[in-house]
Order: sequence, then structure tokens, then C-alpha cells
Amino acid sequence: MQGFPETVFEVDGKATDMHPIVRDEIYRIGYEAIRNACQHSKANLLQVNLTYSADLLLSISDNGAGMAPDVLTGGKAGHFGLQGMRERASRIGSELNIASSEASGTRIDLRVPGPVIFNGTKPLWLTLYTRIKRMLGGPYRNGGPN
Repeated sequence: MQGFPETVFEVDGKATDMHPIVRDEIYRIGYEAIRNACQHSKANLLQVNLTYSADLLLSISDNGAGMAPDVLTGGKAGHFGLQGMRERASRIGSELNIASSEASGTRIDLRVPGPVIFNGTKPLWLTLYTRIKRMLGGPYRNGGPN
């Protein structure tokens, strides 16, 4: 591992309980982004911002060397970090944007919709159940159609 750049961590908004499965996916996306910055970027500054608002926003940026365009779009041969981040974000219905250049380093922005992440909304399984029920066209009781 290259080393640890100076790190600035900020939290904006009021911390809110999160759905545990979605929270774990966000953690893994953030972990991978931070690990990549420490291992590959040659940055001397890493900024992490977590914002609680109607949605949850996670932003991780560094002032390092950036990624080559082919790595940014297709990942690095034999590595699954970027691909895994994209798959995790998709799995939890989130938007992941990755921008990188030699001049400005890399920035990763993850937006997780509030209804997906925050407790107090419908549980994820209930939301999925409702979607399946609608797709099949009818109400269900006791595990089967009426």
C-alpha cells in the first residue's frame, strides 16, 4: 500500500438510522474508494463527505494522479474494485458517478435514495414484495394469489 494521505472527513445533516443491508453496501463502496485512493492515487489529500438529506450522499475525492480513461470505464484487468462498486450501487438502487483526470484526481459520488436507505420507510423486503405483487397483477394473501 502506498500510504495514507491527509484525510478530511465531514458529516452534514442529522445522522439517521439506515437499513442495515443497504448501509453495508454503502460501507463497502466507500471502503473500496478509500482503499483505491490510498493504494493507487499518489494523492496527498483525501476528502470524504457524508450528507444526510432527503437522500444519503457519499462523496470521496482525492487530488492524486487520476485514472486512465480505459481503467475508468472498464476497470483494471484482473481487478474488480470499480466493477464491484458499480454493481453494489445498482443493487441498492443508487446512482454512482466516478470522474477522474490527471489534473484533478478522482471523485466518487454515491446518491442513495432516502426511501431505500432510511429506516422509518418501508422495509426493503416489503418494497420488493409490493413491486412483485404489482408486476404479477394482484393482491396476495398467505403466500399465494387470491
